[in-house]
Amino acid sequence: MVSLPSKWLRANNLGKGDEIEVTEKDKELTISSKATAKKKKEKIIEINNENKHDIYPILTHAYRKGFDKIILKGLINAIAKQVKSITNNLLLGFEVTEKTDKEIVIENISEPTENKYEVILKKVFMIIKDTNEFLLEDLKASKFNMLEMQENRDLGDKFILFCRRILNKSRSDIALDWEFLTFLMHIEHVYYYLYRYIVKNKVKSEKPMLDLIKELGKYFNLLEKAYNDKDLNDIHKINNLKDKFQFGKCLELLSKSKGKETVVYSYIGEIFRLIQIGT
Repeated sequence: MVSLPSKWLRANNLGKGDEIEVTEKDKELTISSKATAKKKKEKIIEINNENKHDIYPILTHAYRKGFDKIILKGLINAIAKQVKSITNNLLLGFEVTEKTDKEIVIENISEPTENKYEVILKKVFMIIKDTNEFLLEDLKASKFNMLEMQENRDLGDKFILFCRRILNKSRSDIALDWEFLTFLMHIEHVYYYLYRYIVKNKVKSEKPMLDLIKELGKYFNLLEKAYNDKDLNDIHKINNLKDKFQFGKCLELLSKSKGKETVVYSYIGEIFRLIQIGT
């Protein structure tokens, strides 16, 4: 039990038996009235000829910053289709709730709770592992599904954006977590660009390429294990293996390859590098 200042109780119309909210942020406990705790953050954004082409960063930034209601005003007809696509594909728990020729309202209607951070982050790891397996199997079979790969990338982005939103809303010291999420997003994106290049240029698989992608999957598994177990030994393994892969096998295959295969090995080497510096 704690005593609360009578002046604060009067200002918030609270008395014996009323409920309050207690939220934990790092080493702090914040006590607030129910009315204050449930107040939604709102953002109004004017859309004009200058910014109508920047809807993706505008919406995702407002989402990451923790706003629960985003109201777009101005040149609505020019952006309506893109707004709907971004909301549906990337803003977890948000929906377009109102639309006229003058404004679009996007609101948080079913967002997971903030204690789901680790659960959502596990999904990000799973998506990246699935992407590696997806790439490997499609290369072996020479059958590709660009749409499915793009859906994987968008799903990863959606979960990472949500994790960043949670960091902004509930934590005071977010730099390291934010940076780690950035590396995970880059890893998934490079997989996407690699896959797209293979499809567009009809790259044929070869055994050294397939073997290297298998090792890449194992390398990423070490990063996931290090994060889940908080075990520095796994971090040391990743850093020790960089001489075998980034400065070894990847460079060796790059120097021996020609044309399109060289680009593929360059992409693979970049994923190895992102995993290692993500530690």
